[in-house]
Parts: sequence; C-alpha cells; structure tokens
Amino acid sequence: MPLTAGPAPGLPFMGTPFGCVEASPAHPLPPELAESSGIVQGDPSRSAPLDPAAHVPPDPSDDRTPPFFWSHNDSGHPPDLFAIDGQGELLGITRVTGAQNVDWEELSAGPCPSGRTGRAGDPGDPGQPGHTARCLYIADVGDNLEQRTDPAIYRIPEPRPGDSVSAPAERFALELPDGPRDIEAVYLLPGERLFLITKGRNHPVEIYRVPPLTSPDRPLRVTRIQTLTPGPPSLPRLVTGASASEDGRWVAIRTYETLEFFTPSEEGTLAPTPQGRLNLRPLREPQGEAIAILDGGHVVLTSEAGPGLELGMMQFLHCPGLSPR
Repeated sequence: MPLTAGPAPGLPFMGTPFGCVEASPAHPLPPELAESSGIVQGDPSRSAPLDPAAHVPPDPSDDRTPPFFWSHNDSGHPPDLFAIDGQGELLGITRVTGAQNVDWEELSAGPCPSGRTGRAGDPGDPGQPGHTARCLYIADVGDNLEQRTDPAIYRIPEPRPGDSVSAPAERFALELPDGPRDIEAVYLLPGERLFLITKGRNHPVEIYRVPPLTSPDRPLRVTRIQTLTPGPPSLPRLVTGASASEDGRWVAIRTYETLEFFTPSEEGTLAPTPQGRLNLRPLREPQGEAIAILDGGHVVLTSEAGPGLELGMMQFLHCPGLSPR
C-alpha cells in the first residue's frame, strides 16, 4: 500500500494540528498480533532477499519497494517480532534470541552504534558497500502494578521479515530514579539518545533520559529531565506510545484518545507545538497503543483488540505539516 494521502474517508481532521487527515481505512492486524504495543517501519533494504551473486542490497530509495513494519505484543506473549505489510498482513514472525517478554511496550529503530553490525552477508554487514546496520530497540518497561525491579531495553540488529530468529539481543537493565513506574512510551533521537515517558498511571507524566547503551553488565540509572503534567492525567490521557521522526525534528506522544507533537531540545526535553492536540476519538480505536512517525509526514497508529473487536488494527494518517520544508 503506498503511503500517500488520499481523501479523508469520513474523519473530520482538516484544520487540525499539522493538517492531519486520515490516509487509510483501518486495517485488521493478524490474530497472532492481538496486543500490538509498539511499531516501527522496517528498513526497505530488508524487505527483499539479498542476491548472493550480486552482493548488492535492495535499493531503499526505490519507490516500488513496498513498506513493511515491525510490531510486537505486550505481556503474556513470547518474545516475538511480527513483520507486517501496510495492510496488516503477516509477513513473518521472528523470535528474539536471548530475550524475555515480561511486558514489551515500545519499539524504536535507528542506526546501530559503531561496531554493531548485522549477520555476515546481510546489508548491514561491513562487507556490503554503502549500507549501515540498523538496530531495533525493544522496551521491556511495562509495569501495570508499578512494582517491577527489572525494566530493560533490548537492542538487536534489524532482522529480515523471513528470519525465524534474530541475532542475539543485548539487554540493558534500567534503574529508575523514583522507584517503579509504568512506562509505555519511548522515543529515540539521533545519536542513540533514548528517552522514556511514564504512563501517568499513579504519578505525573515524566520524561527520563537513558544513559548511553554501553554497559550491559550493570544497571543503567536513568535521569528524570522533565515533568509534563502536574499530576496523574485522566484515563483517556494516559500515555501509551511515542515516536521521534528520523531526523529528530519532531516527537509525537499518543494517549488512548489524543495525539500531540513536540519539538525536542538537544537535551531531549519537549516543547509543545502551537498546533495543539489531535483528537483520536473519531478513529474508534478499541485501545490505542502505538505510534510511529514515517517519512513524508505520514503517521501509523496501532490499537489492541478490545470489546467488540477480536483483532487489533492499524491506520495511517497524513500530516503535511510534519514534512521537511
């Protein structure tokens, strides 16, 4: 499915923040992915098999390369990543080697740090010219009861949709400054700068900065850098997902019913944009969970299954104001 803006199918988004309009109908997710809690767009170079004779990866700039996405379930499920296309069709399931899904709540992607590569022969391998390895960051940070002592970030080189298992995951244990918090939102800024946003279940919504992911052998003590609300928000405003644009210009935060865009500082703190919040209630998501900012001002949202809907769903918005000027 091409990610281009079409006529809004009945959703009154015109005149809203960044000119956002509905760009697709809701697509059902596979039954295996009933509790999608994180999503990122996959690297186009990973969507087609590598020609072992030519040793040249697929061209990620080729518009004919169909987009695909990675997503995952939250607690109570195996440590699997699901590759899906733009209509929610399942392309493959990849077991994350060396990981546990205590409560996976967010997924981010960015260039791997220096020295971290994919498997030999992959486009991310140093032997493949002109291509840098891309990593996925899985946030095992959900804590509904706010009593966990083991939140963590997993980092893996991005697999291919057809891979049955991933490369071994690196696990980075996190130590929160104020005790256990339920966290469902993470954003990744250029330079592997990772930030957590608390859900606000029993406390104000706060942003934590994660130290550089260089020490998997000892817990990383995160630092609180910003408080976004004076107290716990109402249930519809609990934070369930976040995403940064690839260039780091925008950060989006979603709740069960709203979507808001921010501009990040060099330190990672967020300033609200003057456009205000986007009301997501017309989408009728059973339980809105995940968001990713895509190229060209597009945004993808996912929702878990809920009452009256046995499958999760994904939907695209087009927000022209997010496009580079």
